[in-house]
Amino acid sequence: MRDKRVLIGDYTRKEFRERVADGTFQAAIVPTAATEQHLEHLEMTHDTASCTLVALEVARALHPQVVVSPTVAVGVSEHHLAHKGSLTVRVGIFLEYVFDICDSISRGGIKNILILNGHGGNMHCLSQEQVRFRQHTGANIVYASYWDVFTEEEAFGLMESRSLPGHANEFETSFALAAFPERVHSEDMDDENAKLGTTEKGEKSIEIAVRGVSNLIERMIAGETPPIEPHSFRPDGVKIGGHHFPYQAPRIET
Repeated sequence: MRDKRVLIGDYTRKEFRERVADGTFQAAIVPTAATEQHLEHLEMTHDTASCTLVALEVARALHPQVVVSPTVAVGVSEHHLAHKGSLTVRVGIFLEYVFDICDSISRGGIKNILILNGHGGNMHCLSQEQVRFRQHTGANIVYASYWDVFTEEEAFGLMESRSLPGHANEFETSFALAAFPERVHSEDMDDENAKLGTTEKGEKSIEIAVRGVSNLIERMIAGETPPIEPHSFRPDGVKIGGHHFPYQAPRIET
């Protein structure tokens, strides 16, 4: 329905200007993701599709306060270039591209901006730059991957592998089965961890992610700058910090 629009590009300049002026638009989401190999059974757009879905669902839940920018669909994926079809950009280019989107939104009048990430390779560089982004834009910019909103109890209680997000494993396969099953090529699934994925786990994961990210946005609108530590969940416990996902290998020269 047209009155449930959440994508920035779906508004005219007049509509956008008026909604900023009257205080309707309170926050924006900038999704960042990747186009890269996801084993044999998930399509290479998985990170982009999943992160975009969460961003859109959050914006719809908080409509009309939240709008969503186009997703940055190619991220830092040098570590996957051995698998043909994967795409990557250099860290500096990626960061400046994301910065320019945030700066444009800030200059357009929206001062609460969530960079919502859906790719492990982007974690380290984005987590290091959010303070600089705030300083140079004057906006309340927060960075978080959508799995950062999970609690230990939710992650370990939901995933038999006790791993989240993983890479095309139980969590991402479950997400895909629930959100876009046509993107799961089950006949090519050769990973035992991925075979633990179910539609039910995916539905619950999406519910937790949308609820948690919505709460994060609401806190930002209320004037907070929530401190989010990038983390992942592993069988031996929670790993805190973007440095667990450096993925900043030198550029491959051919």
